[in-house]
Amino acid sequence: MILPTIIVVVSAALILLVARDIRRLRRIPHLAAPAIPAEPPLISILIPARNEERSIGRCVRAALAQSYPQIEVIVVDDGSTDGTGAILAEVADVRLRVIAGRPLPDGWVGKCNACQQIGEQASGAWLLFLDADTVPAPDLVAALLSTASIRRLDLLTIFPFLELGTFWERVVLPPFLALITALFPFEQMERPDVRPDQVLANGQCIFVRRAAYEGVGGHAAVRGEVLEDVRLAQAIRAAGGRVGIAEGMAFLRVRMYTSGREVAEGLMKNAAAGYRSGGGRSAWAMAGLILETFGPAWLLLAGLAGLALGDFGLSWAGLGGGGLSLLAALSLRATLYRRLYGLPAAYGLLWPLGLLAYLLIAGIGMWRVRSGRGVIWKGRTYSG
Repeated sequence: MILPTIIVVVSAALILLVARDIRRLRRIPHLAAPAIPAEPPLISILIPARNEERSIGRCVRAALAQSYPQIEVIVVDDGSTDGTGAILAEVADVRLRVIAGRPLPDGWVGKCNACQQIGEQASGAWLLFLDADTVPAPDLVAALLSTASIRRLDLLTIFPFLELGTFWERVVLPPFLALITALFPFEQMERPDVRPDQVLANGQCIFVRRAAYEGVGGHAAVRGEVLEDVRLAQAIRAAGGRVGIAEGMAFLRVRMYTSGREVAEGLMKNAAAGYRSGGGRSAWAMAGLILETFGPAWLLLAGLAGLALGDFGLSWAGLGGGGLSLLAALSLRATLYRRLYGLPAAYGLLWPLGLLAYLLIAGIGMWRVRSGRGVIWKGRTYSG
């Protein structure tokens, strides 16, 4: 009876893990309704761009199309070797400034260097850092300012709608993002006693009070960090600032990668940096994700073994517990694919493949960093 009891306990634990994930997703607040104050402050929209000819045009035009009346848009062309500069030159708007990226100093990561440069050029009371592969809706700035004001935040970040085009984008990125959500207690980020290591920001969209940004030294404070977005939020929290997060899928879209190769290269960089900085917490979160993904199958196999051995207790516990936990997990994944990505629920069946692929990518990235080879992204080598 010991083994069937263990299987029942494990089955219950798996179902509770799924229930926890559902509860945490429901607790992520939404952006407030867009509102423009009577005396709107100037807001600087800051976009670092390196070899972004596929996306920079639509990003900048969408930024300039904001309903919020007081904006400036500054783009730094960070040593692009493609058509990024030519595309930017075609955009005629007095609110747009394009500056040439300065050489990369020793000890700096490329994106930090670019963001620090445009941050120094900005004049706004609030700074909105956007990645060049994002497309802001017309009311994004107004919604960010409204939310930050209502919640009295110094830094606000959002989860955008993630456009997934190719097969490997659709298969690998959802499990990767599930790992991120498992690492940070989003529902606790605005508590007065939250620790700096419990907050994060998503570099695709960081809306930060200028005084708070300059108070920590801007991106210079995280100059050598590949995960500069997370570290910047943590630096502001350590300085006493309030950091918040919101679901903003209706206000921002992003296409992170456009091919399986880009998925592998981008996640290799992030995974290596995340493991080196997150250590035990990253490993613990991944262990939970692996258990949720493959645990039901292991239980079902135990139930089948019980049938083969004529052990009714083992077969009942394995097949019943495995079936219920599998149903719970599949329901969660189907909901994630439909609600967060606008894709058919059937993609949830490929979740185990995506997780295995991510584990392989992360493992290669960590090996390359530990062996001194580094990982390459947009022509630059990162050592993690």
